[in-house]
Amino acid sequence: MAPCTTPQPYNRARKAYSPLQRQRLAANCKDFLPSVLDGCPTAVKKEAVSGQDAEVIKGLFPSTHDTPLIEFVAGVASGPHEPVKVGVVLSGGQAPGGHNVIAGIFDGIKQFHPNSTMIGFLDGPHGIFTGNFVEITDEIMDGFRNTGGFDMLGSGRHKIESEEQFKDSMVVCNAIGLDGLVVIGGDDSNTNGAVLAEYFKANGCKTKVVGAPKTIDGDLKCPPHIPVSFGFDTACKTYATLVGNVAVDALSAQKYYHLVRLMGRSATNIALEVALITRPNACLIGEEVSRDKQSLKDITMDLVDMIEQRSKDGKDYGVIVLPEGLIEFIPEFNALISELNDKLATDAKVTEEAVLAVLSPENAACFKYLPDFIRAQLLLDRDPHGNVQVAKIETEKLLAATISAELKARKERGTYTGTFAPQFHAFGYEGRAGLPTIFDASYCYALGCTAAALLCNGCTGLIASVKNLLAPAKEWQCGGVPVTSLCVIERRKGKDKPVIRKALVEMDGPMSQPFAYFSKIRKQLRSMDAYQVPGPTQFDAVNCDASKDIPLTLQLELGKTLPDLQELPAVKQMANFLYVPQPRESRSALQQWRMQRKPQVPKVMSEFKVGAIQIVRGSKTMVPEHMEQVIEKHFSSIQAPLLALEGSDSKGHALENKNIGVVFCGRQAPGCHDILCGLVDMIKSSPGSKIVGFVGGTKGLFAKQALTLTPELVEAYRGTGGLELLGRTVDRIKSSEELALVEAACKELNLAGLVLVGGARTNTDAAYLAEHMKSNNVNTAVIGIPCGIEGSMVNEFVEASVGFDSCAKATAQLVGNTAIDGSSARKYYYFLRVMDGSTTGGKSPTSHLALEVALSTKPNVLLLSEEVDDKRLSLQELVKQIADIVAQRAASGKNFGTILVAEGLLAAIPEFRTLITELEAIQMPCTMDKVLSQLTKWSKALYESLPDFIQEQLLLERQSNAALQLSQLETERLMAALVEDELQHRKKKSTYKGSFSPVCQFLGYQARCSMPSDFDSDYAYTLGGAAALLALNGHNGYMAVVSDLSQPCENWRVGGVPFTAMLSVPPLSPHETFFPRPAILPNVVDLEGEAFKSWSDVRSACARDELYENPGPIQLSGPSASRVSMSITSRHSYLNELSKLQGFLSHVTERCRPGCDPKQVRIATRSLATLNDILDELSGPLAATPSGERLSKYQRRE
Repeated sequence: MAPCTTPQPYNRARKAYSPLQRQRLAANCKDFLPSVLDGCPTAVKKEAVSGQDAEVIKGLFPSTHDTPLIEFVAGVASGPHEPVKVGVVLSGGQAPGGHNVIAGIFDGIKQFHPNSTMIGFLDGPHGIFTGNFVEITDEIMDGFRNTGGFDMLGSGRHKIESEEQFKDSMVVCNAIGLDGLVVIGGDDSNTNGAVLAEYFKANGCKTKVVGAPKTIDGDLKCPPHIPVSFGFDTACKTYATLVGNVAVDALSAQKYYHLVRLMGRSATNIALEVALITRPNACLIGEEVSRDKQSLKDITMDLVDMIEQRSKDGKDYGVIVLPEGLIEFIPEFNALISELNDKLATDAKVTEEAVLAVLSPENAACFKYLPDFIRAQLLLDRDPHGNVQVAKIETEKLLAATISAELKARKERGTYTGTFAPQFHAFGYEGRAGLPTIFDASYCYALGCTAAALLCNGCTGLIASVKNLLAPAKEWQCGGVPVTSLCVIERRKGKDKPVIRKALVEMDGPMSQPFAYFSKIRKQLRSMDAYQVPGPTQFDAVNCDASKDIPLTLQLELGKTLPDLQELPAVKQMANFLYVPQPRESRSALQQWRMQRKPQVPKVMSEFKVGAIQIVRGSKTMVPEHMEQVIEKHFSSIQAPLLALEGSDSKGHALENKNIGVVFCGRQAPGCHDILCGLVDMIKSSPGSKIVGFVGGTKGLFAKQALTLTPELVEAYRGTGGLELLGRTVDRIKSSEELALVEAACKELNLAGLVLVGGARTNTDAAYLAEHMKSNNVNTAVIGIPCGIEGSMVNEFVEASVGFDSCAKATAQLVGNTAIDGSSARKYYYFLRVMDGSTTGGKSPTSHLALEVALSTKPNVLLLSEEVDDKRLSLQELVKQIADIVAQRAASGKNFGTILVAEGLLAAIPEFRTLITELEAIQMPCTMDKVLSQLTKWSKALYESLPDFIQEQLLLERQSNAALQLSQLETERLMAALVEDELQHRKKKSTYKGSFSPVCQFLGYQARCSMPSDFDSDYAYTLGGAAALLALNGHNGYMAVVSDLSQPCENWRVGGVPFTAMLSVPPLSPHETFFPRPAILPNVVDLEGEAFKSWSDVRSACARDELYENPGPIQLSGPSASRVSMSITSRHSYLNELSKLQGFLSHVTERCRPGCDPKQVRIATRSLATLNDILDELSGPLAATPSGERLSKYQRRE
């Protein structure tokens, strides 16, 4: 079939942009253009150095093997400047910055001649030989500058290999009249581009071919000409942000080992760069494993030795980083995979029996030794090169299995007494399509302009080169290096092929500086907690120097040095928790820069001192009338007044010599350290007073493990994420024994106040603790602060919980990156599960985080727990809905998409909720046979119909409140599997003809300890100051609140609300004879609220089209820093409404004073009487409470 030679209409323009994307679009790429490329530079030819296989290469490239090296110098290129027509193709996997390479080419050829034109080939090299292309206009180009992904044109992994494909490529290029073609790709793609350049030149085609070095893996690196491939910096910074967050998470809870697998295939460049940035306890270097011929057992024993020693130091936690290609470097696996790639290159489907029949005896034995799940992964479909898809091998789980086995053996021998609880992370796709860093954006634009200059100077067979990268961008040196000079001969698919040698981590030689530096510090890292948290990538090049950093490996390779590790203060054992202080000097550059920011506070707290702020009593509160009798049985007073903070001119006598305690009860959330800063900064104006922090959460409180929080100490934590300063353990102060322990601690430490930080469960416990203190005449005021990434600790009085805004933004960046990656590759369906209320709020799943992320990113589908529950959708109905959308998109040629799954989804499905309820009644651990015998026949049938992995996960360890840990259920994997089954059935019926390749991921730990947004930082700081004031003034039983959060910070209203005003009583179910204990219940998503309505308005369009927005990383300065989550800004202010009501009533009283017109009195009286009748109707008995009023269906006992 003859290729097409006419352009296609362009239909891939982005339809939506986030505020940060618009900000980056407006940034001028030319600000960082190297001076040498101004105008039309002159090309100076130099001799290229030939590689080791020069004679073989010469035979393969007879027409281009002698291509000279090019260096540009400022000036005007000789010859007439006629318009040129240049094509561009994106080849291989995505890498951030690709659009800027295209922008550089576009601007470069326009600079050469304004009438030059540009052609874009769609979906990779396949678009060249089939003639699938578009003409790129100014409007198209301006929609993608400085943005991530390859969705402008799409990418593909096809290669131009057959004679027919080469011939068709030439036909297309000749028909279009292309003067040049730029191949933007990795080592294989640029080699393929060189072969194409040879073919064109040998056959008299005028089209010149040059390349641009792309790959996030960092393995296309040919010093000095190609010091780094583009995309590497952005990907590594993205992964480093996540690893840094995970490290803070490890420090905060001190109970998990986080095993992080990083994308990078057959090189450890990414893992090494991320390790240099974040300093994990261990980073496995694949090249070192290969050099030293380390076996799986060798690796396992080394890690176990580290884990055992850390356990002896009281550290049953840590962070281990490994490259995705590690398994290829392990000798026995390397031999196995090499033989699999060679022997099975042409077989589409293989079985274990077929594999064992063709493998050598040694490799067959190795294959049989592997665990079942690893054997299965080795047999997955291979990539277009016929290689095993190493990225799909869960090496981290293999290592965890071998580590666990060895630790078990050591425990039996009595040499190990610790615990090893692994958490697994695989970071990859979210790093390939993010907004390019300032370095990548600048480097890519320079590469594009360089490629354009090469073509305009008639060069072919070169790859663009930009050097001198330690200097400012204006001083970078540009040119081109012949691809043939970089090639060696390797065996591919059973044949010898020319390829650019992969740049692996060097352990010796001229480029070994990164490995040498890591080798110098890694022994210390094994025992220390020297984690570095780089924080989110910044784009404010004017105010934030850290935004312009280049990769650390590149800095080292170019001769720069890095400082030695700092000595950290001694670690102190406090009961069962470690106090691990971090001095300010140990923080990352971004963290130290962030600490300089002055918190923004409401006008009433502008003078942040105890004596400058007064607490004013407001109206008495109440509880719903139909709940009054039940709540009164537990609480002696239910009419405590609202409290408001107001500025005071009197500068009265400040309270003195008061001790206030603070405990992190709830789970990790960004902004908690700013709460401490607010507490300490407020209390320091009270002579003799101090803040006492309990180390180890509630268990530290019970054990009286306290330390004084000084301004100098908390300053090192200002603007940082997680709970690492004090840590946390179990979110529970409930039993009489626990209440007595808290009382004893408060008395012994002479606490005038105790601040509990957490979500609904924490603040419910705080309410009962406050009542306990009151009834026992303990002079400790218990104060609550609403905190939690799930965002469910909200109600009429509380408009947001600390950490929600930051976590939503951090998660949204990952979803946005992944969605853009999907629309670039156009072949994957991403099922992304979002950590939410099921993990953090108890038994009541909520989906606030998933909804906010959807509003920020516009995925194709959002599976919201509250909506599924409201519609009482069955699992089958839910699967059908998703399959319908997939089929609809496939009919439009779109076999890709992004689906967000709320973590608590399964608990919202009626039949699954029943199964979960039955399972929670069974004591764990328990064998599957015993479990099945205790289930009803309906639940048993459902359980047995589920995939094995879900069956196993349903029986895992429970939460501290005995609830099933929904975070342990791979709901996204279950939904993907069921949708795939449904689509297979439709295929058999010929009602579906698309392709469906799901990729699943859980988004949680990598976001919940991020650096806080400006909003969360200011909100937390304000709440900390308010809590200090409430505690100092003895207001027991109050939650610190800030309202009017949709307004600028200076207009926020600050005060306190009694816990009792927020209590609810779940209604009686038919089999119950007494009311359950009143509680502050997690607030579910309001399906009538503005946030959900906003999603409802766009969901149909999102399902059909790509309306993806990428909000990018949290910005800490610049115009995007002030953006606040819609879930917060769309929430109405209840306290403001109450104030308006009081105003109206006062106005009626004023208008109806004695002497007014009798008609006014009658109208007012009758109107108010009618209003009271309506209010009476709304306040019926408890049993008649409508199911949707205050309580969700989750909260009704079944």
